[in-house]
Amino acid sequence: MKIKRFRGLFFKAVFVLSLISAVLAFVIGFHVMHVDSLILKNEVLQREEAAARRLASSARSHISRISRLFSVFTDLHTDLGGHDFLNQRDLDYLRGRNPSIFYLAVLDDSGNTIFSSGSPAASFAYADVLPSVVDVCVRRGKDYVGRVYRMNENGLFVLTAFPVRRHLDEDDVQGVLLAEMDLSEMGRELSQAYPLDMEAMLVTSNDKIISYNGAPNGLAGEVPAELTQKLHAIREQLGDRNSGEVVLPNGKKILVAKADISPAGWNIYVDQPANVASQLFLKNTLNSSWDVMVIVMGMLLFVVGVSYLVIIPITRPLERLRTAAGRLRDEEDAVIKTSDLDIPNNEIGELAQVVVQMSEGLQARRAEILSAQEQLSRVNQELEKRVEERTRELKAATSELVKTERLAAIGQMASIISHEIRNPLAVISNATRLLKLLVTSPSPKVVKQFGIIEAEIKQANSIISEVLGYARTRELMLTTIDLNSYLREILLSQPVAPGLTVQDEIDPESVRIKVDAEEIKQALRNVISNAVEAMQGSGTLTVGTRVGRRVVCIFVSDTGPGISDDVRHKMFAPFFTTKARGTGLGLAVVGKAISRHKGKLFIKSELGKGSCFQIYLKIYRKPGDTNYGETN
Repeated sequence: MKIKRFRGLFFKAVFVLSLISAVLAFVIGFHVMHVDSLILKNEVLQREEAAARRLASSARSHISRISRLFSVFTDLHTDLGGHDFLNQRDLDYLRGRNPSIFYLAVLDDSGNTIFSSGSPAASFAYADVLPSVVDVCVRRGKDYVGRVYRMNENGLFVLTAFPVRRHLDEDDVQGVLLAEMDLSEMGRELSQAYPLDMEAMLVTSNDKIISYNGAPNGLAGEVPAELTQKLHAIREQLGDRNSGEVVLPNGKKILVAKADISPAGWNIYVDQPANVASQLFLKNTLNSSWDVMVIVMGMLLFVVGVSYLVIIPITRPLERLRTAAGRLRDEEDAVIKTSDLDIPNNEIGELAQVVVQMSEGLQARRAEILSAQEQLSRVNQELEKRVEERTRELKAATSELVKTERLAAIGQMASIISHEIRNPLAVISNATRLLKLLVTSPSPKVVKQFGIIEAEIKQANSIISEVLGYARTRELMLTTIDLNSYLREILLSQPVAPGLTVQDEIDPESVRIKVDAEEIKQALRNVISNAVEAMQGSGTLTVGTRVGRRVVCIFVSDTGPGISDDVRHKMFAPFFTTKARGTGLGLAVVGKAISRHKGKLFIKSELGKGSCFQIYLKIYRKPGDTNYGETN
């Protein structure tokens, strides 16, 4: 009878607790799955946006190369070609050197053809587009990128036009250079750039598909009907958004990202099935099946343990109370002691009070409860401390991760800048040198223009080098240097405006530091350059050191206008600058260099009185030391 009652109550408790745990696990699991699916969906859209921007950059680069080609050609052959205007020979030469150009024509400022080279395509009428060409090129003086037309079964071309001026320094447009360009080269570049795990297509402003993933040679021939239907659905549902979910006519859902290509007005669309996120979630869940089994087994053990802990403390006191009541009923001299009953402090204990006085037992129980509460409080405090420590570690790890991702993005941008800008700059530089050699007696205006070109090329290369220098992280090349000689060498090589006064407050006690000499030199030069620029040609620049017991302070102060609190909080962020020209990486390089050397950087500034940058570095060796800073 005892076993039957025990088993019945125990298994009922197990069933109820199992049901509650299963419901809670289902609700929590469903919520976690929903949140994880949204996170994965956002990650998929971000990958698609990155792919769309990369493809748009490739197409935009192709259009820019065309524009630069014709702009340089018209400038060279009108002002420096030995004649006042383009001629037939110029067109034949340009078309002969560029196979992608199959028709060229020179129009007057009214749109009438003066002469041409090659045969125009017969797939459209020039009368329909000439008003737009004249308006853009002649009246507004800008390049024209027109619609895309079919050249043959597997070929497409784009109509472009460029304003022609008789001289470089004139604003009046004398004519238009019209060109029909084959898009095969752009198609081949896009076909190599298309992602393998995504669908992508290049579309004009009038919904004409130029290229898509899987098209022969990258250019669209006969466009499949389902691709056209997909484009219409994307246009209608995506609208002005850059990414989102689109429902196709067949009911399937896709995730789409868009990138614009200016000035042509084209768009790149990249898409993937919308169930990619759920598939990734299920795949990760199936790969962690052992974890799920462990969780289920732990939940079952928890339910059984809780049931046992709940039921046993109830059944045992009830049995002892029943036995004590039977003794009181059957035995006249029965004495019930507290040790015989072991009654808990609950309703059962209240029933037992009619049998035995439980005051001493209740008092002992209260003492045990108080002791347990104190112990629980200590455990809670310890857990709170651990949670705070883990929270700080998590924040530090998150900050480092954000910094790493930011450097990765800057590195990617720097690579694009180096590839897409330095090559054209080299071409421009070489062309400028060649023109300087060809022009035997240049006018002062031409010489001035050559100087402007070379200065701007130098400025652009400097910006590229600064971005690459910040983005690339190399191993530190540590050397031991004498600080005083090192600082004085930097001051001698640093250009300073004639109106500035330079004060040397370098501590006579010279110490040696172990640093990457080039990286710290660049950081100090950036700080000094900022101080010089802040004083705007007049003031006092002070550079000095203070030697401590284990560290040395290098300070650079100026008498400039000072730094506001808003600027001080942002000045070390990459690409933040208050100057009209600049990349905003000067102080970011300083902060990165000091951090890599495990130093400290402090700024003291007062508006209207100036600023002081203080850099603290560890001393490697002082004069007279034999092993300070050495590693055994």
